[in-house]
Amino acid sequence: MKKIFLPLALLLTLAACKKDEVQDKTLEALIKTKDVKGLQAYKDRQKAKLDSLNNVMAEVDKNLTAWGVSQTTGYVSVLKLEQTSFAHNVEIQGNVTTDQDVTIQPDFSGVLSLYVKEGQRVNRGQVIGRIADGGMNDQYKQAQIQVSSMNAQLQIAKTDANLKRIAYEKQAALWKQKIGSEFQYLQAKAAYDAAQRQVAASQSTVSATQKAADAVKSNLAKTAIVAPFSGVIDKVITQNGQVVAPGRDIVKLISLGIMRVEAKVPETYLANIKPGTNVEVVFPALNKSIKSSVRLVGNYIDPATRTFIIQIPVPNEGGYVKPNLLAQIKIQDYLNPSAIQIPAQYIYDDAAHKSYVFVATNVNGENGVAKKVLVETGQKSENSVEITRGLKAGDVVITDGSKNLTEGQKVKISK
Repeated sequence: MKKIFLPLALLLTLAACKKDEVQDKTLEALIKTKDVKGLQAYKDRQKAKLDSLNNVMAEVDKNLTAWGVSQTTGYVSVLKLEQTSFAHNVEIQGNVTTDQDVTIQPDFSGVLSLYVKEGQRVNRGQVIGRIADGGMNDQYKQAQIQVSSMNAQLQIAKTDANLKRIAYEKQAALWKQKIGSEFQYLQAKAAYDAAQRQVAASQSTVSATQKAADAVKSNLAKTAIVAPFSGVIDKVITQNGQVVAPGRDIVKLISLGIMRVEAKVPETYLANIKPGTNVEVVFPALNKSIKSSVRLVGNYIDPATRTFIIQIPVPNEGGYVKPNLLAQIKIQDYLNPSAIQIPAQYIYDDAAHKSYVFVATNVNGENGVAKKVLVETGQKSENSVEITRGLKAGDVVITDGSKNLTEGQKVKISK
């Protein structure tokens, strides 16, 4: 019968475990007192002991196998593979902006009367301020009166012309029958022609008067400062009572309805990002995320940064999303609806830098045999790695407990 000697490392590890028993007993106290640092230190100690034990047990297993002693590792966890959807995301940073963000200026010079304040919501077409017209409103009223007077004179001229037309037509009919004199006929015709010229002159006067009134009205309309769209007064730049002129900023108006996020994307992703590509937009300051899609992909690569612009529309119910708000964008640039994937921590590299996993074979109840399988990987996500070759649906991958396994080692599968 062969004697089995425990390696020195194992003895030291067992001694360390014994020494730590007193510290381990403080776990309940650490949880009770919510000692975060203490719990982290406790976790680190347990991990160090586990790693040390795993190394020692691997050395023991190696010697036992060399001596021909049959062995079985402790319980392991397994994952039966299925084809599932795998997505890869590109994460970049962007900023919120809006298509409707303008500074409103007056079209007329004069003293300002402002009717709104910062933070106030306004509707499209609403008068938010007015410039003193300097008596222009009175001018417009006088112009309207003049237009009415000219129209009245035009109606009189038309009535007179109509009567003279009737007299002319009757006199012409009589003259055709050789009744009456030629003088009477020519007199009626001249009167009718003169009446027609008066109508034309009156129409011209009415037109000119109306044009003058419209000019005054147009200038009067410029004294009103109108909201070009519905939104919020973000900033009041010029206060009441100040003299302003065209080009002077009065208020800043922004629309908080439909916002957009703009971001610069590295050119390496150009082929995979197009209008309609799914994205998730996260607003860290709001602790909020939304699902959207790319609306626009820029046609220009910035030579300095080697990036292109994308735009993503974002709804803004409640008005919490503000211009220049920081956004984290997760762009889905790759999707495999029938992928084989496993958590990255169960993929190892050998001395030849080849990736491998352990799968459980000859499974009978809780018993199985570990088999080393070389794999090729594809895209990587936050938690998983796509396996492009080496594994298939139905394979049983060993997860927890796989780190120190060897080819052909017997395992017990945890239920």
